[in-house]
Amino acid sequence: MTKAKNIAVHKIDKSIWHLQDSNRILKRGPNVKVAEAEALRFVASSTDVPVPEVFGAYERDGFGNIFMSRVIGTPLHDVLHTFDEAQVETVTAQLSGFVQSWMGLRGDFFGSMGSKPCRDVFFQHLPAANMPDREYGPFRSRTEYCDGLIDALRNSRPYGRFDANDAQLIERIQRLGDGCAVFCHGDLTPDNILVDDQLNVVAILDMGVSGFSIPEREYFEAKSRARNSLWSSM
Repeated sequence: MTKAKNIAVHKIDKSIWHLQDSNRILKRGPNVKVAEAEALRFVASSTDVPVPEVFGAYERDGFGNIFMSRVIGTPLHDVLHTFDEAQVETVTAQLSGFVQSWMGLRGDFFGSMGSKPCRDVFFQHLPAANMPDREYGPFRSRTEYCDGLIDALRNSRPYGRFDANDAQLIERIQRLGDGCAVFCHGDLTPDNILVDDQLNVVAILDMGVSGFSIPEREYFEAKSRARNSLWSSM
């Protein structure tokens, strides 16, 4: 690879290369999936949310590769601590509009784009003793999704058995009932938001765990991943 620079050396599970002779980006890694490219294209074609343009994507030999446009901007994480109340409101209003826009997109399944397994954090766990790691979904309904949650809970427990403290949680999951599948980014954090000097949001990045899920997922994951008190309050 010539004239390429890794601009995300801090990333553990992926590398992001700036192809300097073409002003494009190559995102590559074992956890990079074509489903992310499909999600970016889907959002770009269905909403006014600013996302990188995808030029191509493929998976080979256990690695995913996505070629996309490079967007010039500053990660919100780098400047958020300098904001006053008015600046916070400016960015919050834009993000709120974008989230409402993509959550207005409906799916007929629960999972990643292309009817692939769910990448929701609720399904990410270490396997129980003597049990293989596994994926969950896609699911045809919210009822199936909830059954998958219970299955994931069981498989995260030692030897795949529920303990006495799980009963109340299982009951709450079973009471969730049915509902529609909405598109969720799933990793909306200040690191994945680019702004310009005028505080215009110029790009939403990293849709690697996006997909159709329960409406509650977006807010929960954005807040649970927060490492900034100001972001938590937005």
